[in-house]
Amino acid sequence: MLRLFTCVWVPTHIRQKIVELQEEMKNLPIKTKFVETENLHLTVTFLGNKNENELETLKNKLDESVKNVRKFHVVLEGLKVIPNENYIRVIGIQVVSKEMENLIKKVAELIDGNYHETTKLTLCRVKKLFDKKILKNFIEKNRHIKIGEFEVQSVALVKSSLTRQGPIYETIHESFLK
Repeated sequence: MLRLFTCVWVPTHIRQKIVELQEEMKNLPIKTKFVETENLHLTVTFLGNKNENELETLKNKLDESVKNVRKFHVVLEGLKVIPNENYIRVIGIQVVSKEMENLIKKVAELIDGNYHETTKLTLCRVKKLFDKKILKNFIEKNRHIKIGEFEVQSVALVKSSLTRQGPIYETIHESFLK
């Protein structure tokens, strides 16, 4: 069985600003699991566990879902907390792009994965919160932080292997937009 999801990888030139924000967050009174730099992505769909014999079909469906989608830009700006500011489990960055929402719907329709119509870039998962007021102040200060903009050129089919050191992501197929 393969644990799979589809995503848009965040380009290297955007990752540096994200890492700087993560470094700043390490001074906050929270215990977190930060997303590793090489794993920064925008989730399109989560497929869960699939048999290897389903791979070719999934690759073909992914290709089919994006074949008429033009490249577009996404803007990363503003902190986002999930599920809400009173119970913070995930801290991420908002993704501003109507085209990204449309891409998510298109891929999800054909590939039949779990998805949210809007996506975010996950910075960290909060394990323990020691001082909610300090964290809320940090979130408020960075509510409109501008991370950057990049062009979405492809969607990747990714295998996720969970290890004690954290997840290892491996692109096993890439479908390019036109």
